[in-house]
Amino acid sequence: KYLANDLGTSTGGKLSKDDWNLILINKHHSIPEGYEVPLGKINASMQCDKRIIPDLLEMLQAAKNDGVSLIICSPYRDINRQKVLFERKIKKYMKQGMSYLEAYQLSSQTVTVPGASEHQLGLAMDITLAEYGGKLYVKFGQSEEGVWVKENAHKYGFIIRYLEGKEDITGYNYEPWHLRYLGINLATELYE
Repeated sequence: KYLANDLGTSTGGKLSKDDWNLILINKHHSIPEGYEVPLGKINASMQCDKRIIPDLLEMLQAAKNDGVSLIICSPYRDINRQKVLFERKIKKYMKQGMSYLEAYQLSSQTVTVPGASEHQLGLAMDITLAEYGGKLYVKFGQSEEGVWVKENAHKYGFIIRYLEGKEDITGYNYEPWHLRYLGINLATELYE
């Protein structure tokens, strides 16, 4: 499935199911079998889909020019890293007395099930503040940096994927730090 299936009519039919940036990945739509991410380096230790790097770097520079410092803390993740994160969350909840099923269900609201993460596509990343030490906090959304991202990310092809008040639609808790690349035209349309 592709986002274009649902959005093609609202964009005047300018979207195609073949658009690489529109692959719909969520709890109900796993990464297509055999999908290969054309990885490129953001820096020495981080990668993402190489096709989004120019827009990403332009966004980071524009933020810097506006006095806003954005830190990428979690871009591309392979399946093994996603498994570690998901299993760690399950164990955390089970230590609090939950059953495996309860822990699994609650974990899937904050960490995506392996095989269904936008991070695994290389089209999503988490943005944070240096002062957070690589951690992700909802208060990021109210920070100067979070407000800048909310008001400007679309200009560079990114959206905040899991919006506040849309949990019933996205299936995920509000994540003001989680950016998904869709391309400038669609991101701008969604923003507007």
